[in-house]
Amino acid sequence: MRTPFRLLLVLVLTATATLSSQQALPTPASVFGFEPGTDNRLANADQVNDYLRRVDAVSDMVQVVDAGSTTLGRRFTFALVSSAANLKNIDRLREIARRLAHPSGLTDEQAAALAREGKPFVHVDGGLHSTEVAGAQHVPLLLDTILRNSSDPKVAKVLDDVVLMLWPTINPDGHQMVAENLEQRTASGGRGGGLTRLYQEYVGHDNNRDAYMLNMIESRAMEYAWRQWEPQIIYVHHQSAPFPTRIWLPPFAEPIATHAPFLMSRQVNMIGMAIAMGLEERGQVGATHMGTGYDAWYPGYIDYLPMFKNIAAFWTETQGNGAAPTESTIDRFPQAYRDLRPTSLYSSPWQPGPWRLRDAVDYMHTASWSVLEFASKYRESVLLNRYRAGRDQIARGKEGGPYGWVIPVEQRDPVAAVELLRRLAFAGVRVYRYREESTADGVRYPPGTWVIPADQEFAALAREVLEVQRYPDLREFPGGPPEQPYDAAGWTLPLAMGVNVIAAQYPINQLALDPLAPSPAPAITPQPYESQSVADAAPFDSVPGLGFDAVPEAKAIVPPVGRITGNGAALALDPAQNNTFRALNRAWKAGREVRFVPATGSSGARYLIVGMSNGDQDALVRDLALRAERTASSGTVVPKPRIGFYDVPTSMDHGWTRWVLEQYGFEYTRISGAEVQAGNLASRIDVLLISDEARGVLEGGGRGGRPGGAGAAGGGGGAAGAPANTAADNDARVKALDAFIRGGGTLVCFNRCSNFAIDSFKLPVRNATSGVSRTEFFANGSLLKVATDPAHRVTAGMPAEAAVYFDGGPVFETLDGFQGTTLAQYGADGSPLLSGYLLGEKHLHGRKAALDVQHGNGHVILFGFRPQWRGQPFGTFRLIFNSLLK
Repeated sequence: MRTPFRLLLVLVLTATATLSSQQALPTPASVFGFEPGTDNRLANADQVNDYLRRVDAVSDMVQVVDAGSTTLGRRFTFALVSSAANLKNIDRLREIARRLAHPSGLTDEQAAALAREGKPFVHVDGGLHSTEVAGAQHVPLLLDTILRNSSDPKVAKVLDDVVLMLWPTINPDGHQMVAENLEQRTASGGRGGGLTRLYQEYVGHDNNRDAYMLNMIESRAMEYAWRQWEPQIIYVHHQSAPFPTRIWLPPFAEPIATHAPFLMSRQVNMIGMAIAMGLEERGQVGATHMGTGYDAWYPGYIDYLPMFKNIAAFWTETQGNGAAPTESTIDRFPQAYRDLRPTSLYSSPWQPGPWRLRDAVDYMHTASWSVLEFASKYRESVLLNRYRAGRDQIARGKEGGPYGWVIPVEQRDPVAAVELLRRLAFAGVRVYRYREESTADGVRYPPGTWVIPADQEFAALAREVLEVQRYPDLREFPGGPPEQPYDAAGWTLPLAMGVNVIAAQYPINQLALDPLAPSPAPAITPQPYESQSVADAAPFDSVPGLGFDAVPEAKAIVPPVGRITGNGAALALDPAQNNTFRALNRAWKAGREVRFVPATGSSGARYLIVGMSNGDQDALVRDLALRAERTASSGTVVPKPRIGFYDVPTSMDHGWTRWVLEQYGFEYTRISGAEVQAGNLASRIDVLLISDEARGVLEGGGRGGRPGGAGAAGGGGGAAGAPANTAADNDARVKALDAFIRGGGTLVCFNRCSNFAIDSFKLPVRNATSGVSRTEFFANGSLLKVATDPAHRVTAGMPAEAAVYFDGGPVFETLDGFQGTTLAQYGADGSPLLSGYLLGEKHLHGRKAALDVQHGNGHVILFGFRPQWRGQPFGTFRLIFNSLLK
């Protein structure tokens, strides 16, 4: 039997605190009523924050910092943990970290001097996937152990060398939800189910997929804090180690991101091995590395994106993600692990036996402490490597193309370009503009054109999101199917957002550039930290709450001033501008009339707002930065749509769709499966939207939306533990929905839901890739090129060619009896791949990506892709909006 980790820790740390100020420290158990790691007990977010504040009140080695609020209004907090001397000097240490993060103007000698004076800032948190419960429980124990052993020479050295930024969680709402749910189930004798909603508003598990888009308030709160403190190491805890291993550690699996700074990749690999050594020293076996799962290709992870800003950022995955104990026997092990044979990256196999919440907590405890020991041992190198990696990025941008990226102000949707640039600037990428007419690559650009030079310290982030991805052709075995990317294969933002961005292949005339705001490189003088928590979103932005205006470099990026030309009583708006739909929703809310004028040979389609005064028109156009025209009233009246949205509250795709609809002002009614089954939908709605739910309105469904281990019910938001639908229930739902469509209603289906509609309503359409193996066709998580028909109502405002996000959806062929319109189509030859990976392009040639199918007196609109994927493809948002107004 293994020696309990608590005894091992005593043997390692040996000493107990002698400072009188530490004798009054509250224990975690005294605050929570139980020891963290106790089976089936979880300290919630409020309790952990209360514990941190109580410790802050009695210890001069802890300072609690407020870092803003969540979507639901809960506070973000973290604790600075270091020696009393360091905390007294914290503003100076913070400015040193910030200066080293921005190398311009520093010599190597000056940087070395700052590194000798400075202290590494190490972010450690309790995770963000809230059903991975051990992380948040290890935080109070880690803090308690450090403080009670602060006089031990080893601990004292770490406290003197390092400033720990200890976050209880980076998803406070979810932490509270999961802990309260467990408490309720325990109090009821185990009755009741898991969460019946996402554990972060809108996005659930995708809260770790939003790091470069910054669509969520929580993502922006973290990014803001990191840019204010500029930590050198960021460590986020997760739980999902490949069974039977106990903890997965870096190095990452293949492939890693193309533009990850080399030095940071090496440092993360070294930290992973340091954690493994710390575990082995304490008898905690079962650590593994690399493998085939946790690749670092996608930059949207909140725990990997900081790499592109020269921060050693990584995550680990500890076994078990629940609070109940488990028991494993050898017959449960995968065959390849049953011989318990050591391998080079799994050198101490875990033998079968019990595994408890406390075991996971203890492994995390060791891992976090090992990272702090690493930062202490290599203190100056950790600080200098941040400088060196940034210095090398600046040098790389001077050595060869692209030398930067030029973004014209005039765009099909000028606000989309601003949405892109404000996100990059908020994240620390510097954006400039030409002060005068200038030439880049032989093309002349007018004054005001935006430029992102590549010779800057965070240029790796710009490269990673602005350039095209080419996912490597990795196979499960020689001649076998492609390896499934852990996440997306391609995400190139200019393509997805419909923004014209030109990569400069020749040096940019730096003398012609004006910065949009003062340089972020601060003077090395103490500056107090202030959290940003005000709602400051610009009126033209898509984001609510903490907006991009919190950062001066982002605030300075604004679209061209809205303008109105022409004469007439009606205000004409181009659907190429996403904010047109915000304007329409405001007009309906104000009781104004909306009309639609279809495209003609000489002009594109337009929406008209009728009955609005000139003053109100001016204000609307100014607020939303629109290009508009006053004209005579014409076209067809578009009534305010009665939108139904099929309710799957545990589905992330559903949540992202909600977010997009709400940001653009669409009002909708949530429709449950039971309400569909009850029939008479036409009395309530005109259109029903179903997001990427593979089974449509049938029992089940959801795309990874059920938080892991929560046990939530699917299929339209029934309560957890509710009886499953019968075949008769499902038949009734299909019949009711069929009657709604045939009677004149519209059904809009995203991605895999289109298969449900084809099968359920016997539409004269087939999925041409159904039954095709992955060795023949694979394109998941990639951007593909389609041709559109801008003359159609649904595709109004689209360019003739567009990028769509393909993610395991259908590829359509129309059959005999088809009545309707092709909305988007793949080319007859060549490769439609724009970014990511595509195997078997022949399966797309000449086939359809989106259809409007006539069904009785109504329509079924089928999208074979995800037009709202994670709130990123601004270039296809208008497809959603147009389809709801049809």
